[in-house]
Amino acid sequence: MKLLKAYFNYMEDPAGALQSLLAERSFSRACAGYFTAALGWVLFFNIGDGLSVPALLLKLLLVFAAELTAGYFIASVCGLFLDFSRVKASPAELFVLVGSAGFIKGLLIAFALVSAAFPPARLGLLAPLALVLVLALQLGYLTRGLMRAYGISAGKALGAWLFGFVPAAVAAALAGAFFIWTLTLLF
Repeated sequence: MKLLKAYFNYMEDPAGALQSLLAERSFSRACAGYFTAALGWVLFFNIGDGLSVPALLLKLLLVFAAELTAGYFIASVCGLFLDFSRVKASPAELFVLVGSAGFIKGLLIAFALVSAAFPPARLGLLAPLALVLVLALQLGYLTRGLMRAYGISAGKALGAWLFGFVPAAVAAALAGAFFIWTLTLLF
């Protein structure tokens, strides 16, 4: 019931509702958002695959753990960027903000259900478009959230969220380099 009330408060006054959400720093609400995101991912990629219930629950648990880990990482890197920019941001507030953005991935659940209900329509071809749309909506929500919460410009808010891709890209490049190096040693 609190989540529904928070939604309606956000629709009436986005800035005030966001300030209230961040001031509350509710770990349970953040986890509800991360769980919704995990459920969206699992249903989006696995609906209609004939998975057993234990396999589906195991995937849901693993994706939920991955969402939580990604939330910790994104919140910490975004907080680091904001701190370098002389903006005092709370990592707990950023974690809650990222968690609340997980509810946007609930749109993936709707797309998966529509795709499963109408298999002859071949909605699977629209899956990449739906995924890009949902991720763009989530990035827009997070950017607007930072702008409203900390009074920063759109460029700085977007930069703070995209700053997390820098260490991820470096880690992927290093992993790729070590993989290639390992293959050259083996052959």
